[in-house]
Amino acid sequence: MPFDKEKDFHLDLTFTGKQKRSARPVGIGVAAALILFIILTMTTSVASKILPMSDEYLLVMIPPAPDGGEALSLKSLKHEIDGKMISVSGSVMNRTQQTMSGVVAVVEMQETTGRFPQTQEIPLQPPDLPPQGVGTFMAMATLQENVGGYIVKFRFSDGGPFIPHKDEREPTLTITPQPIPLK
Repeated sequence: MPFDKEKDFHLDLTFTGKQKRSARPVGIGVAAALILFIILTMTTSVASKILPMSDEYLLVMIPPAPDGGEALSLKSLKHEIDGKMISVSGSVMNRTQQTMSGVVAVVEMQETTGRFPQTQEIPLQPPDLPPQGVGTFMAMATLQENVGGYIVKFRFSDGGPFIPHKDEREPTLTITPQPIPLK
């Protein structure tokens, strides 16, 4: 005896036997609207109006220093320039009472024409800065023209605003001896 699904077993549901002419066009319309919304949020400023992601909102990621000042302090900064090649190194200290993880130094190296800057994001070593801990960084680049200068900033590796830092480098004294003329 062969199985006949219409006679042997049958469930009668609410929509059984009804024509479903509008289901496919409605589904296509909803899918098209969702795809359009995704494209708009990726290519325009619609997402910034919907989501509360601003620099003020992201400042919560930066732990406060006990004195209410900057979270980091720049302890040392050195550079070596040889024609079109520049090397920048330094150290930074965590001034907060919390461990800061994933901090990167953003070094923008500029050349004399200003047309071809190079920006490097270098993770601090060690990656986790304990309270009062010191991390180091080093960036090196060969520019297209002679070196004009550089800028060093800090931020978390996952983006967000720059972390304010205080310049606490030791002053360097350079004494250049001047010859005394003999009479």
